[in-house]
Amino acid sequence: MGAWVEVRSRVSRARVEPLSEVMLDAGALGLQEDLLPGATPTYRQPWDTGPPSPEPSELLLRGWWPEEGFEEAWSELSTRIAASGGSEAHWVRVEDEDWAQGWRSAFTRVELGPDLAVAPPWLAQPGDLVIDPGMAFGTGEHTTTRACLVAVLRLARPGESCLDVGTGSGVVAVLAARQGMSARGIDIDPVAIVDARGNAERNGQQVALDTTPLAQVRGRFELVVANIFAEVLVQMAPDLARLCARHLVLAGILADRAALVEQAMGAQGLVVVERVQDGEWVSFVWGRPESGA
Repeated sequence: MGAWVEVRSRVSRARVEPLSEVMLDAGALGLQEDLLPGATPTYRQPWDTGPPSPEPSELLLRGWWPEEGFEEAWSELSTRIAASGGSEAHWVRVEDEDWAQGWRSAFTRVELGPDLAVAPPWLAQPGDLVIDPGMAFGTGEHTTTRACLVAVLRLARPGESCLDVGTGSGVVAVLAARQGMSARGIDIDPVAIVDARGNAERNGQQVALDTTPLAQVRGRFELVVANIFAEVLVQMAPDLARLCARHLVLAGILADRAALVEQAMGAQGLVVVERVQDGEWVSFVWGRPESGA
């Protein structure tokens, strides 16, 4: 383990690129743009309309150098930073650490019942559903993912079909396949599809995974699962109902928005089979009256 130096400089958005070039030319091994301390991030959600919120006019640019010899080079570097538009530049020592081990320690083996545990590869036991966290959402730790997995365990019927909408890591689709279903997962993010395919292979399961838009998916599935924000579920309601032959599992719904989902799905002729609230999150199982759900 060693030590590093982190340089921090306030810079206008227009000058980020020139200052980045200066830092890299001076030997920086990595750079990162951050909001200024105290600034509030604004995220544009899929359901937002109108013009986006203005981006902050200033940012904090951070760069990293090995500590050895840096103090002697700081005077010249600080002058170049100021000439390139950086202000309030300073540096601090930061201790090295085992980043890989620190990242791994954030994940645990999640037991969801006597018949299911989800675990990352380094914690997996025989029989576990093994999911590499990668870059995609869905490791079994989040309340909304757990709700979907438990529902699939209960509702899956071998030989029937399952569609996982917004598949992320593929964990729900892979579980459905392991339960004997013909499983398909779709996601708008191609990186998620790559991760999901890796997880399907890791568990020895055949799952159809692709980026087909929901509106273009054809056929019907006995089980449809979607773990997505309430506002997006409302927009998807007609297609989710169209594709659902028996049960529809919805999660990712904040409690104060659950009524929006109930109204939208009720308008499609579906009925609530189950409503579960866990903290601030609500999940639903919907069914068709004619199916006896």
